[in-house]
Amino acid sequence: MPGASLKFDDLELDLGSYQLRRNGSVVKLERIPMELLILLASRNGQLVSREEIVEKLWGKDVFVDSAHGVNTAIRKIRNALQDDPEEPRFIETVVGKGYRFVAPLLDAPQEVVPPVSDHSRLLSTSFLLIGACLIGAMFVGAYFGLRHFWPPGTFQGGRTMLAVLPFENLTGDPNQDYFSDGLTEEMITQLGRLDPRQLGVIARTSAMSYKHSTKAVDQIGRELGVNYILEGSARREGGRLRVTAQLIQVRDQSHVWAAEYDREMQSVLQVQSEVANAIGKEVRLKLAPDQPLQARNPQAVNPEAYEAYLKGRYFIEKWTEEGTRVGREYFEQAIRKDPGYALAYAGLADSYVWGRVGLPPQEALQRARTAATKALELDDTLGEPHAALAQIKFVTDWDWAAAEAQFKRAIELNPNDANALHMYSHYLLSMGRMQESLEVSQRALQHDPVSPTMQLHLGFHYLTARQYDLAIPQYLKVLQADPGLVDAHNQLAVAYRQKGMLDQSVAEYLQVETLLGMTTEQISELKTAYARSGMREFWLTVLEIIESSDQIKISPYQIASYYAILNKKDESFDWLEKAYTAHDASLVAIKTDSDFDNLHSDGRFTDLLRRMRLAN
Repeated sequence: MPGASLKFDDLELDLGSYQLRRNGSVVKLERIPMELLILLASRNGQLVSREEIVEKLWGKDVFVDSAHGVNTAIRKIRNALQDDPEEPRFIETVVGKGYRFVAPLLDAPQEVVPPVSDHSRLLSTSFLLIGACLIGAMFVGAYFGLRHFWPPGTFQGGRTMLAVLPFENLTGDPNQDYFSDGLTEEMITQLGRLDPRQLGVIARTSAMSYKHSTKAVDQIGRELGVNYILEGSARREGGRLRVTAQLIQVRDQSHVWAAEYDREMQSVLQVQSEVANAIGKEVRLKLAPDQPLQARNPQAVNPEAYEAYLKGRYFIEKWTEEGTRVGREYFEQAIRKDPGYALAYAGLADSYVWGRVGLPPQEALQRARTAATKALELDDTLGEPHAALAQIKFVTDWDWAAAEAQFKRAIELNPNDANALHMYSHYLLSMGRMQESLEVSQRALQHDPVSPTMQLHLGFHYLTARQYDLAIPQYLKVLQADPGLVDAHNQLAVAYRQKGMLDQSVAEYLQVETLLGMTTEQISELKTAYARSGMREFWLTVLEIIESSDQIKISPYQIASYYAILNKKDESFDWLEKAYTAHDASLVAIKTDSDFDNLHSDGRFTDLLRRMRLAN
């Protein structure tokens, strides 16, 4: 409709260019909220019911949760208009009925028929399922929707990228967040099992960073590098649960698929494969013969065990010592409720191998080994316990072949598991396989683009590969996002030192020690030592402080590195031997750690590599 526009206050809704402008500047608004605003403004002063809004924007045959879809669109409109719902100047809520546009139009035109998208309708009401089976329904529906609207080959390498945003908890009770977060994580896991050549899924860490975010879909899409976003909501009332999901295309914010599921809680573990088959039949799409969808067919699980498992995942994902402890207790509770529940054992293994567990490392890893082994005895198709076992065989057993086999199996079962990819990249670094490590690191970062851990690891790859000019800006990028990240400061200090930028290196080391709690007097001592005699005096003072303090706990490997930096080879080898005897997990990096480059020509170094089975 060229030239048509609606003007109100200092705003102009230009239908010709499909833009909302304030004093000539474009105000960002996604497609669905834009269409709703046009609908309301064109009916200025008239009540528009929720039912009419749903029919106009999504169609009669697509089911969305009006408490989610419509409310979300209204909230985004109000944010754009800077409207207060308590004292509205533009959008008035008529409780239980709908909405009314109340701002007077300036130079009001004749009635405008608002544009409404002709979205494809993919699902009917005949499939009403919840919980785990809901996850199956939605991930298959989403996957089919992607293939239908963007056939393979449309994007680079024929690969579509998808982000599952945190499901919204509509109960009004923040104590129920564990359930909606659990659904989000399960959705990510299920989608992650699909063919990675066709579909890449953003990992939980990056996805959950958008919880309660007001950012527009196109902005989130750019930040995560995705083509599609899946968002949803969950509401539990009494013995029933309602879950909705909708798939949004980032490039134009159009809704291409939506579904609503409402059922009794007892049905939470209905057979997932039946849902996959039903939806596959409904949308009349078939996967390529050489790429069959392997829908999971989980065994029946005690609903109380399932809920305890979700709570465990919710707490462990906080990655704090307290969160890990509480999460572990819930996993143990789930196991007591259902001793055959493989996922609960997998979660328990994760709490020991990845989390801050407050246990001696060897004891924690032994418990992780027991739990992961039990999980695989019950279900060897779970990727998580394979990744946990891989890490144990890598850092504890030094069984390199078995570790790689487990990493590969974990990634085969869940190609989008950023955690498994991350640790496999560490493994490849330790083996000296630099190019392979880079490829795996970049793949992990693609799946978890806003995770500080993945950004940090790319810096660590550059550091290990002696590419300091790439490592330094990467660490600075990480620290810009998280100035308190100790590992980033520490690794940046190494990169500066290897580049000969000693003042900058010392500044970063002092920042590390400050963050770790070194006293003001000790920091002053280190500054004085460096000012007096440079780096050598600095490191000697570091060692003196460590030896004289009962509070500073440091691994034999780290002390060995300090002596290597000082070129005190005998002392360094003494501490490396202590690290070997203690099976220090850090020792797996000895072959490629730049701090020990000056030891490589020594026969003792060759002997250590031989005993660790790391010799070329």
